Amino acid sequence: MVRGAKSTRYNAKPRKTSTSAAVTLIGKGVVVGLVVSLIAVVLLTLANVATDSVFLEEYNRYIMVAITVGSIFLGSAYAAKKAGAQGIIIGMSVGLIYVLVSVAIGLEMSDDSPLLMVLTSRVIAGVAAGALGGLVGVNL
Repeated sequence: MVRGAKSTRYNAKPRKTSTSAAVTLIGKGVVVGLVVSLIAVVLLTLANVATDSVFLEEYNRYIMVAITVGSIFLGSAYAAKKAGAQGIIIGMSVGLIYVLVSVAIGLEMSDDSPLLMVLTSRVIAGVAAGALGGLVGVNL
């Protein structure tokens, strides 16, 4: 008996995403990442104020890096899931724009300019987290 060529996830053709739709999804992904980051920072601040934990004060820098990377990952996964294709490109774009927006906000809030090495490491980490989130988001 011959099986019919039923369209499944594995033999379906990927959807094409137009340029304007991709730009819109990248913008939505950045907004999702910023909202997740803002919520996590508010919760971290409340935990810092409510408790007198040395752990939070000592590892605050690492916790903030984890929040940033997690926010980029979630924003990229959201945008790539909505796009259904081109996950790595959309994810990397979300990561890059998120980092640029966060650096711009940081420059506006303080007078110090970031070192080139710090800026480079943030961009690389943001693009990598975005690419991984995009890959995961397309497959969700």
